[in-house]
Amino acid sequence: MKASGALVGLLLVGLVLADDRCPPIDDPESPPVLLPHPTDCEKFLICSHGTAVVSKCPPGLHWNDGKKLCDYPSLAQCLVGEAGSTSQPLQPSENCPAEYDPDHMVYTPHETDCTKYYICDPHGVELEQRCPSGLHWNPAVNYCDFPELAGCEE
Repeated sequence: MKASGALVGLLLVGLVLADDRCPPIDDPESPPVLLPHPTDCEKFLICSHGTAVVSKCPPGLHWNDGKKLCDYPSLAQCLVGEAGSTSQPLQPSENCPAEYDPDHMVYTPHETDCTKYYICDPHGVELEQRCPSGLHWNPAVNYCDFPELAGCEE
């Protein structure tokens, strides 16, 4: 029983971080304190009773600490040097149009993985997306489809 309690404690350590930037007491009249994750642009911290709880942005988005929300990587401008994060702002892709038209989204297939594709953001940056399990990207119809209909070969 003692070993399982230690395991639970170790699992909780991965989800909660000590952070001296978090106030020791939460103010119910104020919004929660939100902080950037120290090593990962796709995560952020929510202060709760003096500790920081790790949260993750939706796929393809980075934490924008200026706006205190998850945002397109080109707008978030996250600059941390660890794996899984951006060490420099993302650059526009030659596969994306110069002008963004929300009525005509631009999608491109992934170079090597049939289960992935890209969508162009308003700044011309390709954001990697993943199809639901068991489906492949079908560029002919611009959505995830059954593998036999998508015709993608890895």
